[in-house]
Amino acid sequence: MTYETFIPARAKAVLELTGEVPDDFETTEKKFLEIQPECKYTVAEDATDIRGIFDAILIQSPLIGKLDNEKLVDLIKKIAARLKLNGTLIFTLDNIGHAENLTALLDGKPPKFKVTLTRDELSDAIEEAGLTVLRSLNAGRPIKVRKNIAELSKTELSVFVYIFTAYRSEPPKKTLVQTLIGESTVCAPSRVHMPNAFFMAEPNIFIVSSLVGKKYRLFDRDQFEDRIFINQRMCFPSFAVGLDFFKVLRRKEILFISEMDDHPVLWENDYKKSEWINFRAVHAIQTSTPYLADFLSQYNPHVRVFANQLRRLPPPRDFAEEFKQKKPVRIFFGALNRDGDFMELLPILNRFAKQYGDKIEFKILARKNLFDALESDNKVFVGDASKYDGQFISYDAYEEAIRSSDIALLPLRDNEFNRSKSDLKFIECAGNGAVVLASPVVYSKTIEEGRTGFIYRDDREFVTKLNLLIKNKNLRRMVSESAYAYVKRERLMSQHYMERLEWYRELLTRLPELTAEAEKRIEKFIPMFKKELAEFKERFSQNRQALPYSDQGSEIPIPNS
Repeated sequence: MTYETFIPARAKAVLELTGEVPDDFETTEKKFLEIQPECKYTVAEDATDIRGIFDAILIQSPLIGKLDNEKLVDLIKKIAARLKLNGTLIFTLDNIGHAENLTALLDGKPPKFKVTLTRDELSDAIEEAGLTVLRSLNAGRPIKVRKNIAELSKTELSVFVYIFTAYRSEPPKKTLVQTLIGESTVCAPSRVHMPNAFFMAEPNIFIVSSLVGKKYRLFDRDQFEDRIFINQRMCFPSFAVGLDFFKVLRRKEILFISEMDDHPVLWENDYKKSEWINFRAVHAIQTSTPYLADFLSQYNPHVRVFANQLRRLPPPRDFAEEFKQKKPVRIFFGALNRDGDFMELLPILNRFAKQYGDKIEFKILARKNLFDALESDNKVFVGDASKYDGQFISYDAYEEAIRSSDIALLPLRDNEFNRSKSDLKFIECAGNGAVVLASPVVYSKTIEEGRTGFIYRDDREFVTKLNLLIKNKNLRRMVSESAYAYVKRERLMSQHYMERLEWYRELLTRLPELTAEAEKRIEKFIPMFKKELAEFKERFSQNRQALPYSDQGSEIPIPNS
């Protein structure tokens, strides 16, 4: 098990202390360097000759698992002296009571985990060493045990390892980032779950996410000093609901942000009927492109662009080895709701299929009808056509489809909706070594022509450049390597997530001012909805539990990220 998600991704100097471990022990170095390639990561067996100062130090269970209190406290103090004042210590402690250990003992075999230290003893030692425990987590894994073992312990039987994070200096304010997820399949992974995963490694940041349709709670100041509520792509069903929700957040002094990464034109009627209260009655809006920011600023002047990024940098492709295999040139197309964009290219692609025969192979992730319309014997449908008409697959499978391709086609017709899209597909292709041939819509602002990819502006250019890429493998390798270097240098989430967190903190310092501005933006529309507001008040004044949100947050336990 590796622990890269517990190390703050901004860390440029990390130390991992392992203790004596078996030969097959996997350190966290490789996984963390995919997240933060600029980090100097040091692995040592013990703390005997520690040199330097570190942003984060990971202390593995084998180093501390058998120490008594006095030796453990002394060791923690010595290690903490090598930590920056705002640095993080991460401790792992194997659970001696894990089912695998108990089963081994009953079978007369040595236990898997040779530890004597308990979770409470480690927590006490951390605090005795002068550190603040920020988080205490349990990590488990599926288990199969005999019935008699299950009867011995029904509490922490499945806990595989305990994980503590600690802080050397006074920790920052306890902060909750809470998100209401309106679109969970396509947008939430990059716009919600990815930044949240990076926030969670920061000291005293806690995360809660809820899906639309599920009841969710709003928290009070006695639980979290700072609270941020993000509405991701959920359109309020009425002006009255949006106004009431704003009032609840205002009373609780919660920062209210709207997250929108697609042009609202597709849902324009829904937004119009509530006078765009989704964007007026929030303190600020975050979005993915300058084009969208320009549109949204007509409803709220506080708009910030956070471009899409990659969570991790995939390993570089070994093109020399790939070229030895002499496989056909693999051309990838994979996109959601881009049927028309693909169909415009279809006659050309059919001619290419006929011209090159088995020298090229198509990999298609799209609706099955698009795949069927491609006139080639050398084509592979990526995904399961029985699910979502074949358009959705796991992200790992999607990434693998790109990584096993040489060329990726990124067509986008020029229209209002497409102009607001981000360049995420380009950086996904660049990170996985597929050279893109893309439309100028969106992609011309990022791609360096002939260096990190290719842009086509008409059919003639498309034909010329696709022919060039099919025939010239060395050109593909050169462009792929340049695009990969661009992603490594500029387009990883580890390089950007703190900008988002610092923006939230800056907005929180201006909360009264921003609340007053939001009230002015919406007050002029209240007379237009006089009847709707009266009906809402009559319906919910005595039965607020019928609303999808609860303002009784103090009754809810503090979540453990």
